[in-house]
Amino acid sequence: MNALFNFLTFHTPLFYLIQSVWRDEAFSYFMAKPNLLKIIATTAQDFNPPLYYLLLHLWMYMAGHSDIGLRLLSFIFHLIGSYYAYLIGRKVTDRKFAVFIFLFYLLNPMLLYYAFEMRMYSLYAMFTTLTLFYLISKNWKAYTVSAVLGLYSHTFFLLLPLSFAVYAYILKKARQEISLILRPLLFFIPWLPIVISQFIRSKESWLFPVDWQLINSVLGNLFTGYEGTPWFLWKYTFYFSMFIIFCSFLSLRKKIKTALLFLIPLFLPLLLIVVYSVVKRPVYVNRYLIFITVFEVFAVTYGIYAVRNKTFRFALAGILLSLVVFFNFYIVPFRKKTDFKSAFREINANLKNSDFVYARTPIGYLESAYYSASEKKTFVYNPKDIAIPNYIGVNVIFKNISKFTYPASPARTFLVADDASFEIIVSE
Repeated sequence: MNALFNFLTFHTPLFYLIQSVWRDEAFSYFMAKPNLLKIIATTAQDFNPPLYYLLLHLWMYMAGHSDIGLRLLSFIFHLIGSYYAYLIGRKVTDRKFAVFIFLFYLLNPMLLYYAFEMRMYSLYAMFTTLTLFYLISKNWKAYTVSAVLGLYSHTFFLLLPLSFAVYAYILKKARQEISLILRPLLFFIPWLPIVISQFIRSKESWLFPVDWQLINSVLGNLFTGYEGTPWFLWKYTFYFSMFIIFCSFLSLRKKIKTALLFLIPLFLPLLLIVVYSVVKRPVYVNRYLIFITVFEVFAVTYGIYAVRNKTFRFALAGILLSLVVFFNFYIVPFRKKTDFKSAFREINANLKNSDFVYARTPIGYLESAYYSASEKKTFVYNPKDIAIPNYIGVNVIFKNISKFTYPASPARTFLVADDASFEIIVSE
């Protein structure tokens, strides 16, 4: 029994639920702690809209400070998105094949990974799926609500109603329908000045340039959540990118109108982001484009559904689902976060009232503050008073956290490195 438990928790995607939080997750926690008005004001200084932090704040009343409890909010979003994927499958395919679409969405490596992360990406994917479903259903009130909530989940959601409007224009839909598709943007106007300000400030960024290797593999990367570790998977994500393109063309054989509803929001935003990243400055990050993963799921499954021979269709679906399950198991060890949780079990067990915790660099500060038993006595060791970059997120939440010297004896300082190792400093 213990062997089975260890296997499930350390060798399956359940590991994402129990492993140590990383910097962005700790950032989410601290962003969501204050009152609701403070959250909105603080979010305006960051790079994302406030909806996820507001929901996480409310969720904290039940989950408290539990890693698992806090992450489960994202998993709930993923389950809702999976259910709506099934409903979409029922509308565009048939009842049996809709079950495959449900499983393909539920087990998608990219969506599943962020279903266990304390960030807004699972919420973002969920509203993408809901918005698509209500568009197909022509339930315009529900479409508007889900799209507006999506816009306040992640700024890149702006590309979704714009893509739907292009789809409607190509299919020569009535002007009234195009205006209904774009209507959610009106409710985002109050936040637009903040988005512009955030975009200008984001010039100071950690984002890597988009190169030819990424362009070749981008579809496969977005489907699997692959970001370069292990390095040798690049060629496989390239092959899978080719498979996604093949399924996309195959889907056009079934029903062009339905296929384009999946393909335009898949390829148009991706093209815009990649071109802008190459020509102007990098804005491409896998997780920022998780809504494209949603459309990859539907493009691939609808392409398989276009296969006329039912036996071959379900055989191909079964093989593909098996490969997805295999990848979910295979990739787990390569997605392990730095284990601050274990380090702070030891630190907290030895921490006295007079002691302090210093993060050696700002990179490890948020995790240290999250796990420290003495958050108010946790600082960044910064003897040269170097300005902390905004993109690390520390400046948004914490003020005056830099310390230039160690406290005098008898106080001890637990100096925590970015790899979660630590040493104890006692000053004379």
